[in-house]
Amino acid sequence: MKRIFSVLLACLLFVPCVHAEDAGFESLILDVIKKNPQVIKEVLEKYEKEAAEKSKDDEFQKLLADRVEIEIGDSPIRGDKKAEYTVIAFSDFQCPFCKRGDDTIKELQKKYDKKLRYVFKHFPLGFHPEAAPASKATWAAGKQGKFYEYHDKLFENQAKIGEELYVQIAKDLNLNLDKFNKDRASEDAEKQIKADMEVGQKAGIQGTPGFIVNGVKIFGAYPVDYFEKVITSLETTAKK
Repeated sequence: MKRIFSVLLACLLFVPCVHAEDAGFESLILDVIKKNPQVIKEVLEKYEKEAAEKSKDDEFQKLLADRVEIEIGDSPIRGDKKAEYTVIAFSDFQCPFCKRGDDTIKELQKKYDKKLRYVFKHFPLGFHPEAAPASKATWAAGKQGKFYEYHDKLFENQAKIGEELYVQIAKDLNLNLDKFNKDRASEDAEKQIKADMEVGQKAGIQGTPGFIVNGVKIFGAYPVDYFEKVITSLETTAKK
């Protein structure tokens, strides 16, 4: 009610033909509404837009302030290890939004080059039956130095995800198949994926994809410009 009252008062400023002395305040408001519906509509729309923008900005500032520390550990790194910005992804190979998120990160790496490094952490969701097997296969490829090559092939062929694809990618990358199969079936693979998920859950990750950019949490497959906004804000903060 207080918000509506404020908006109606603002509307009066847009209607110079009405004067307070012509009637009681309540009658004045009703008269403004009846005679100027389009003005009311425009002011309300403007008010709601400004309120929504302020809410988004407040939420964004809160994210910047509520930063978390994530241990990279043994997670594979793509890019300069001394890069100024680190994007840590918690991802699921069967999730279509994770594929979109991965495309976004590739765009960012092209733009920021050596200033940005990418770290992958497994976060297979239970309702994706191939998510965990895909993570184990990628981890096994990493044991032979081909994590990101395998990672890229999986996302590129996401529609075909399954046992046949896992073996075919391993062959295409000239992996030792016996070692690959042994590693992906090992307890170590299971432990690594579980450890990654625990790290993500502690950081507040509940779904995929989830990203941490220098401690700033980004939950969801946001477009490139949102990541750029975060990085620009971090640059501004660093200069202060």
